Amino acid sequence: MQDDLLTPAGSETRRKFLVKGSALAAASIAAPQAFAADDVIKIGYLTHRTGPFAPFAEADPFILENASKALANGLNIGGKTYRVEFIAKDDQSNPDRQSNLAAELINKDGVDLMLGQATIGPGIAQQCEINGVPCITTMGPWQAWMFPMKGDPAKGFKSVFHFFWGIDDIANVYLDIWKDLKLPKVIGAAFENTLPGNAMGDLKMGMPAMFAKAGYKIVDIGKFAPGGSDFSAQIQAFKNEGVEIVTGLFAPPEWSGFVKQSAQMGFHPKVATIAKALLFPGGVKALGKSAHGMSTEIWWSPAYPFRSSLTGQTARQLADAYTTATRKEWTQPIGVMHALIEAGVAALKASGDPKNPQKVADAIRSLRQDTVIGRLDFAGSGIKNVSKMRVVGGQWVIDDKGRLDIVVTHNGTAPEIPVQRKFELLPA
Repeated sequence: MQDDLLTPAGSETRRKFLVKGSALAAASIAAPQAFAADDVIKIGYLTHRTGPFAPFAEADPFILENASKALANGLNIGGKTYRVEFIAKDDQSNPDRQSNLAAELINKDGVDLMLGQATIGPGIAQQCEINGVPCITTMGPWQAWMFPMKGDPAKGFKSVFHFFWGIDDIANVYLDIWKDLKLPKVIGAAFENTLPGNAMGDLKMGMPAMFAKAGYKIVDIGKFAPGGSDFSAQIQAFKNEGVEIVTGLFAPPEWSGFVKQSAQMGFHPKVATIAKALLFPGGVKALGKSAHGMSTEIWWSPAYPFRSSLTGQTARQLADAYTTATRKEWTQPIGVMHALIEAGVAALKASGDPKNPQKVADAIRSLRQDTVIGRLDFAGSGIKNVSKMRVVGGQWVIDDKGRLDIVVTHNGTAPEIPVQRKFELLPA
């Protein structure tokens, strides 16, 4: 595999990769037998390793090494053994660079399958659809992936596929969190002016519309610019309307600024259920003790009762392996990105001919695969070229020793995932 940018300088993981000869090339180097060029499956792996969306790809080196070990002896497909080579590149969280790199992986590297993150938009999928290269992406609401490409959920696409939750799924998780609260049904909403923020925060089609349908009054004075630091207008509006529940889509620094300004202005909501900002331990730690009780959606955690089809690891074992290898706390994208590779490998095996792009695409189209995040079902989702994934409600807690963890508090949207703790209001 290629691209040193994917491996943090000085890390233990980096040293292991470089010993093997090239950053992230474990699968191709570890294979004990020689392969002809036609016997090599090239998988493009395009993620936001640096830039503002880097937290979504923080675990890339670990995930790729973990998968490479599982694939070290190659894939036997149709009686033939293929070596698997990942070609990993960093789009630097830039949509234009992402699109250009996808074109490079297709036209220069000749990838047989593309895997990637769609947090910043559908650039990977657009290039793959134009060039007829099978592609699976994740890490963005499926609506924000499909509709910018002028897609129709009833028709789909020829070559590109996506799995993640939908805006309706997250809204249902948040409603599940709030359903038993003895609080005024008034919600203060603030969404950043980005592709996901606009899709999720649309007052007519997004999450606020679903909240209003459920009987909540919505207080929303408009989208805020990414990187914003002054939220006094939103906070004052929330105070004026008696808001006790705050929601929205924030980056971690933005949410930290909102929390500090709220304290300065004497605004103390009972519930804060926030997307994106509360996903990653690093961003939550920056909030200090005020993070205790903040809530968000959970895409994946060690508490999930599922196992990897690729490595056999349980969710807990995968998280523990990450912590052991990196000395970092687990993060939700670990499971999702691991499942992305699981889906890709399963499709290649099911295709019967991994060098035939149409057969690979057809295999993804009919794929039903159990993964470490649960079952992915492209065939039965009701949305062409899309699989939904499980998502539940959770809350950050800080114990007496100052240790931070996110626990499942609501599972109405996925009862097979166990509840770990009763939900608590934010401290007064």
